Amino acid sequence: MIGAMFRAQACLWLALALFVPLSSLPTAAQPGDAQAANAAAVNPGDPAPAFSARALEGGRTLTPASFAGKVLVLNFWATWCPPCRAETPDLIRAYAKLHASDVAFLGVDTTEVPSVIKTFLSAKGVPYPIGLAGPDAYNGFGVAYIPTTFVIDQHGVVRARWTGQLAAARLTQFVADARAGKNSTLDTPDEEIVERLLDPSLYHFDGDPSAVGAEVERVRANIAAADAFAGAHISGTEATVDFTRVQTLEGTLLLPAAQAARRVATTSQARVAADRLVASADGKLNRFSDAIAALHDAQQADPTDAKLSLEIAKSDYRLHDYDDGIAAATAYTAAVPDDPDGWDAVGLADQRAKKFADAAPAYERALGLMRKAVASAKTPGDRVDAIANVADESLDLADVYVALGDVAGAARTFAQAGAYGDRLDPKGPYAELYRNVRERTQEGLVAVRIARPSGKTALSIVPWTGPDLPGSVASTLKYRLIVANAPDVKIDLDTLGLQPGWIASFCADGLCSPNRVSIALPQSGIKTYEFQLIPPGARARPGAVRIRSSDGIVAVVPPAPARSR
Repeated sequence: MIGAMFRAQACLWLALALFVPLSSLPTAAQPGDAQAANAAAVNPGDPAPAFSARALEGGRTLTPASFAGKVLVLNFWATWCPPCRAETPDLIRAYAKLHASDVAFLGVDTTEVPSVIKTFLSAKGVPYPIGLAGPDAYNGFGVAYIPTTFVIDQHGVVRARWTGQLAAARLTQFVADARAGKNSTLDTPDEEIVERLLDPSLYHFDGDPSAVGAEVERVRANIAAADAFAGAHISGTEATVDFTRVQTLEGTLLLPAAQAARRVATTSQARVAADRLVASADGKLNRFSDAIAALHDAQQADPTDAKLSLEIAKSDYRLHDYDDGIAAATAYTAAVPDDPDGWDAVGLADQRAKKFADAAPAYERALGLMRKAVASAKTPGDRVDAIANVADESLDLADVYVALGDVAGAARTFAQAGAYGDRLDPKGPYAELYRNVRERTQEGLVAVRIARPSGKTALSIVPWTGPDLPGSVASTLKYRLIVANAPDVKIDLDTLGLQPGWIASFCADGLCSPNRVSIALPQSGIKTYEFQLIPPGARARPGAVRIRSSDGIVAVVPPAPARSR
């Protein structure tokens, strides 16, 4: 299924498959008079490009001058991005260790509305500043996938670039290298294996069409082998292969192979296949404008191949040219109206272009088709994939309703995400989606209430996920409680329905308050607690516990999660 893979554009364990080899794609509009330029390719040793971001809190403009004389850890991320969420605890730990008079951190989000970001920051306790920027910030640094982190030295030179989840230990080394004015590189035995597979000197593209075709197939087979190997070593905090390096090696090898295939092509079918290979190579080299041009060439060779339009939309997405992506994806839906991937691509491009009112009906159309796919799935594996697609797509649509301030639409769609997410195995291949559905639902429902304030306190509580907050007590029932209202509002919280011997505890900022707490909300209007129910004994059950705010809002504590060990 393309849908969940395309929507989760940050997931690097999926990204390796996005451009090799691409299956047929749709018929899109021809390129405009001014096609977008390729994004930059910024690597260690290059000067950092100029950028401008608006601080989430305070609204001041952040530029390179804001961090002059400091090492800057610049992290491109988003709350909808699973590996971004997964790396957040490591970044928080790294910030606590590395932040200093000569080291600064900045997160940059280009895709989301402030209320969603603020809720996530409060829920996770992110201590470093966040800036809001446009697609030009992505393209200035050549960012096609997130999370991507740059470490820039005191003189404005990029010393490290890492795409994917970044471990605190690796970031510590990057900062040390930047302080010393050294480029950071990843030299591992696994990198050497990939380099040997993709060594251009091993391949030759001379001879007759048959010889060229055989060599092109050998290139494709070895790229597939490199992908499979890298995919097993590229995700998580223990990655031993550099994603950007692998992509560059593959693109460098694939491009001459694709050009040779184009040179010997004698039929329109062969020409389209060669153009697709050229587009795949250009995509790996982060030259998505060139990839789009190659796909338009393929359309001229075969105007009936509808899927070329969807491939163009995907390259537009990587280039962050959302308007052209909307046009290309819309062309695909006109040709293939019953494919949810086309409507998903339209909705996603509209969402990123901040055209939320247009994104909603496109996502709704995609979801209708995805729900049908669940009902018609012929194998258990297909059914699980289809269920995951509905859950994931529902989260995207719910975020659109949050951006529109549509409380009812957000609640309905988050509920759908939860209903399908609960059908996934929490230990299966979609375990990360299973966990994220609850967190994103809670954050989104709080965010939409912030965007449409009612004057009343918003309380939201779900079982705790992720690392414990400071002050946490082991072996208790733990929940994440989010409290929201206007900035500086004073709120008292207490607990109702506690069984004898039980203690309720509100923990935040390294302190815990038993049974009740008084707070003044920060400027964000959001405060997150690790709410704990501490039992009097191993077999005790908590009963029906509720949390009440001083303005009369009551939240019911959900059924007890498994206790920590």
